[in-house]
Amino acid sequence: MVKNLLSVKPEEPLASRILEDFETFMTGFVSLPFNIHGTAYAKAVKARARLSSTVREIMEERRKGNISSNGGLLREREEEDFLDVILSKQNLTDEEIVSIVLDIMLGGYETTATLMSLIVYFLGHAPLAFHKLKEEHQTIRENKRDGEFLTWEDYKKMNFTNYVIYEAMRCGNVVKFVHRKALVDIKFEDCGAEFVIPSGWKVLPIFTGAHLDPDLHECATEFDPWRWTDNYKEMNKKIIAFGGGVKLCPGSEVAKVVIAFFLHHLVLSYRWKTKPDECPLAYPYVQFRRGLLLEIEPAAAAYQIH
Repeated sequence: MVKNLLSVKPEEPLASRILEDFETFMTGFVSLPFNIHGTAYAKAVKARARLSSTVREIMEERRKGNISSNGGLLREREEEDFLDVILSKQNLTDEEIVSIVLDIMLGGYETTATLMSLIVYFLGHAPLAFHKLKEEHQTIRENKRDGEFLTWEDYKKMNFTNYVIYEAMRCGNVVKFVHRKALVDIKFEDCGAEFVIPSGWKVLPIFTGAHLDPDLHECATEFDPWRWTDNYKEMNKKIIAFGGGVKLCPGSEVAKVVIAFFLHHLVLSYRWKTKPDECPLAYPYVQFRRGLLLEIEPAAAAYQIH
């Protein structure tokens, strides 16, 4: 992710420093917002400040070394990266650029990897869903030449794959809640009663409450991608997978494409089993009891990909 975003190669010391700060930031991102010394949230606030400083330093280096006589940004690296693109947008402030970079990193790395792990776990316990997913990807592969890469058009055909992704997010709840602040007094009604959230109050929308509500979802604790098949739009109203409105995750499509292409190769190439006592836990961050150890072997199917 840092290579595509910032042209920082994985083997560089800066990449390791960014990763360490990012993991601290991510852990505190899903913790209660108590900014007290020693808490996960307080550590996350400091880690986020360090990450912001790192991105700003890279931005300044670009501006100092890569500005042409007419003010245009020169491309001195082998390939254009994401930071080049957003630096070319004159309507964005530095703080907005930093925020976008960190949000894309958040959506494209830690949460994506965790969701991948949850999908592997759920599919290992749902053979019917696995076979349905495999059939979808076999059909896509049959229409490709040997060695031909997947395309955006292929991704748009992965309907059941998207149902699997959304259902894993509903059941797994990678992010249990988010931190929000009321900028004005908020009034709303529930069951005839009116509630007011005063301006300045912190709000923690708890996604799990809606995602596992039996009044909203039949057999709410069961992994069932088919519940999305006929009710996709209605289901989207009942879950908060990637936020919403102006707070919609800017990395959502990146995450879905990465996971969909990963699943394409996984289900066609391998079979796996999880340990009997393995299960995902939340502290509140999602982790696996035994680190998701798998018994994995190559698939014997004719569609195995090398």
